[in-house]
Amino acid sequence: MVDVKTCLDNAQEKMDMAIMYLEEALAHIRAGKASARLLDGIRVDSYGSMVPISNVAAITTPDARSIV
Repeated sequence: MVDVKTCLDNAQEKMDMAIMYLEEALAHIRAGKASARLLDGIRVDSYGSMVPISNVAAITTPDARSIV
């Protein structure tokens, strides 16, 4: 039989992970302004290894509609 404390601790850990995932997903939603974070998931081949695009390029948002 599973101890109630152990069950609650496991549930709390899973809920915390779900909240962290949701916060990360919400950070990528564009709400009227361009965000360089939209490109965080893009990886490029650099000298034979896949690296995040931010490691090989400077990414800026000069205005609300552009990512350079």
